[in-house]
Amino acid sequence: MRDRLPPRTYPQPGLVYTAILVMDSRNVRTPLRRQAQPRSNWSQLYQAGPYHIDLSLRWEDAAARLVGQVISRELVSFDQAQVFMKQGANTLKMPLDLSGRFSFKLTSLDDCSFELHIQGEVVRLDGLRLS
Repeated sequence: MRDRLPPRTYPQPGLVYTAILVMDSRNVRTPLRRQAQPRSNWSQLYQAGPYHIDLSLRWEDAAARLVGQVISRELVSFDQAQVFMKQGANTLKMPLDLSGRFSFKLTSLDDCSFELHIQGEVVRLDGLRLS
């Protein structure tokens, strides 16, 4: 018997989810990762309602890039979905691709916050520590 998706209960326009940190690779100790390097790559996984947000900080030459993907446990369209990253007084806006991916080249490692707008729903991720 084939696995089937549950009946669609999302999106619910106007619904706001607050993302909760599920996993942070910076807290995982392995023999290869005894001390956190100031320029080390990391990954974090967040959960908010029917969504999971997978974030990674990757160093490229002298700059950092924040790469993310939104994964839904239900069938959802990322067409016209947007991600907003606020860092201090600056706000960057970027569309998600059709697979729910996005990528920001960072100019600073100051803490920031995110908002994802997906079919009228909002996912908030506040207080993201980049360094």
